[in-house]
Amino acid sequence: FAVGFETTAPANAMALWLARQQGVENFSALVSHVRVPPAVEAILNDPDNQVQGFIAPGHVCTIMGVSEYEDLARRYQVPFVVAGFEPLDLLNGLLTLVRLLERGRAEVVNEYGRSVRASGNEQAREILNQVMKVGDMPWRGLGVLPRGGLLLRPEFAEFDAEKRFPSHSEPARESSRCIAAQVLQGKKKPHQCGAFGQDCTPSHPLGAPMVSSEGACAAYYSFRRYQEAESAL
Repeated sequence: FAVGFETTAPANAMALWLARQQGVENFSALVSHVRVPPAVEAILNDPDNQVQGFIAPGHVCTIMGVSEYEDLARRYQVPFVVAGFEPLDLLNGLLTLVRLLERGRAEVVNEYGRSVRASGNEQAREILNQVMKVGDMPWRGLGVLPRGGLLLRPEFAEFDAEKRFPSHSEPARESSRCIAAQVLQGKKKPHQCGAFGQDCTPSHPLGAPMVSSEGACAAYYSFRRYQEAESAL
């Protein structure tokens, strides 16, 4: 199951590349990798967008570099700050982003220099480009995004699980009570969803932001005990 953002894609691409090199026949991949920049662009293109700046994902930029974010910053006149994941990384990223907004500067600043280079990881990108190509991809909550994911190239079709094991299952249906799309776009906060913390929990998620421990809804659910403690004072 080849899932994740651009971060995990090179390792899966290498596995497929090696499988072909070594003539392994009993190996298949169900590829469902997604790309961050098209999702960011979908948010920026929304007429009701309220997002003024972005903390660019340090793990993705470690692989892919920052050129696509520079293009987005230039076209949409919004700043991006590449940040890591330690508490000080995030605080520093937020501080830099606020300073860029206050100065009216729409540019990309790399605050994760210990991991991210402007060009990314050239070797990882090379193997990724050999095995996969950019294509349209459905995103939960956002619909099908143009160039929103990675697909296997035709020369690796023999390893494509969708072709080797055709399925007639119906597409997954999203709950009508879930406001994941609005949470992902910054229009609403998780606790503003009627299902939050009741019908939608990490053990029984209704939408993508609650499925992942990194998701906004999961984070709100995990740390809302502090809100409850404050309200009890």
